[in-house]
Amino acid sequence: MAEIEIRNIGKFFGPVEVLKDVSMTIADGEFVVMLGESGCGKTTTLRAIAGLESVTSGKILIDGEEVQDKKASERDIAFVFQSFSLYPHMTVYENIAFPLRAVRMNASDRQAAVKEVAEILRIEPLLNRKPSALSGGDMQRVAIGRALVRRPKALLMDEPIGALDATLREQMRAEIKRLHISRGSTSVYVTHDQIEAMSLADRIVIMNDGILQQIGAPEEVYLRPANLFVAQFVGSPVMNVTDVALEGGDGGASVMIGGDKQGFHFPGQVVGHLNGAPLSLGIRPEAVLLSHDAAHGAIEVETTNVEPLGSHDIVDVRVGETVLRSRTEAGFVSGEGQKVWVGLDPLQAHFFDRDSGQALRGAN
Repeated sequence: MAEIEIRNIGKFFGPVEVLKDVSMTIADGEFVVMLGESGCGKTTTLRAIAGLESVTSGKILIDGEEVQDKKASERDIAFVFQSFSLYPHMTVYENIAFPLRAVRMNASDRQAAVKEVAEILRIEPLLNRKPSALSGGDMQRVAIGRALVRRPKALLMDEPIGALDATLREQMRAEIKRLHISRGSTSVYVTHDQIEAMSLADRIVIMNDGILQQIGAPEEVYLRPANLFVAQFVGSPVMNVTDVALEGGDGGASVMIGGDKQGFHFPGQVVGHLNGAPLSLGIRPEAVLLSHDAAHGAIEVETTNVEPLGSHDIVDVRVGETVLRSRTEAGFVSGEGQKVWVGLDPLQAHFFDRDSGQALRGAN
């Protein structure tokens, strides 16, 4: 397997700068998912690691060796594309064995290698079939098998299950995770789907406009977003974000939202580090707490929308001029216009500098 290090890489397509001083280290055996919107630079970064794109500046190292000037064929990297790209006239066995034939591996070793990969991917019964006789999920398994059969240093995957339907995507997520664990391969996976990222990754790399925004474990980027972009990109529904003002009080401050005359009391341990800069408050729907009864520190509001999602509901309430989304148990409210009380969990609140978008963290 391999450690992959990216040092300050930049990339221009003509006058357009698509990667801006990107740096990261992917540990040997780690599963890293690059997450972002279309055009953010994640696929360009992946292709640069593979040698399918050159870089304008910076260095790429695999196991400590600089490879940015090497051809893709010299990097010992396997790449799985979103399109299956199987040879239609070949059987599954022949498709998987093709890279081994290209390096002139003898027939018995080739057969053993294909058999091993087919067992791992659970496609032994399919080895004599042509791609036209396979489902989408099976074709993707074959494409992954062809990439893995020669035991590359790292496996790079560019939205490999994006073309599958929802049920198959869920199945293939589990298969890819199982495969990674069983092989211990260094894996880099590109997606715009945050569910894939959260379920697969050891660490997530979040990019926007060619700039690396945050690297961290799934729970870290969810619970401690580095800036407003990450806060609103990770999570579904997205984090509530609203401009707020603080009014001092005993042992803390009142957080004023949407011009409402009432505020939510936050203790000093949550707001004591804030220095008077223009603030935005970020709070996830599960930290917007609704009650049918008056509670200390809660504000009476009306529901404005209810979105039933089976296991839970998303309920919108209006605080002054601001709408907050809350995650509640299914059937908690009957519909729009119902009176409820809303409170905020201060320990799940995030404050951001309104101008820079950067998170404002306390000492803890």
